[in-house]
Amino acid sequence: MKAKTKSKKQRSSLAKQRAVATLSRMRNRSESLSKAARALRTTPRTVRKLVGKQLRRSASGRYTATRNDRLKREINVFGVEGYEPVTVSSSKQAQLASHHLIAVNRFLRTGDREWLRPFRAKRIAGVELLTDPKRIREFAEADLVKLDGLYRNHRAAMDIANSRARAWTA
Repeated sequence: MKAKTKSKKQRSSLAKQRAVATLSRMRNRSESLSKAARALRTTPRTVRKLVGKQLRRSASGRYTATRNDRLKREINVFGVEGYEPVTVSSSKQAQLASHHLIAVNRFLRTGDREWLRPFRAKRIAGVELLTDPKRIREFAEADLVKLDGLYRNHRAAMDIANSRARAWTA
């Protein structure tokens, strides 16, 4: 039986996701380009090709990531209607969405509403971030809070969660 192969578009999309993840890892962990690329199963050459403008080369030849970038990312934002797929155009917006999911997780573990306060009335790509404790608990009780569901490569899990949310809220 012939093995399934991914299309060129799918491979390209995965390469781009790995390159952006490498950039993020370089920022967050202060790792070298080669170490971060190796950890994410890509090559430094691919990363330089796909996100090269977000890398700076020092006089010694070492690459470092810029503080921010304007790369487009497809992410899921946890809003009032559940997870909503959006395209953001900066690392700051993606970071805000990530921090929001972390705060939701901490709220669910501790019950402390203060974790949600910084996100009140904040929007990402037109989607208002969910900060209502009652609504968050309702989603959690219905098993609709997926804390690893920020990036859209978790699309299948998000589709299931959103279909449950639509059925649950109807």
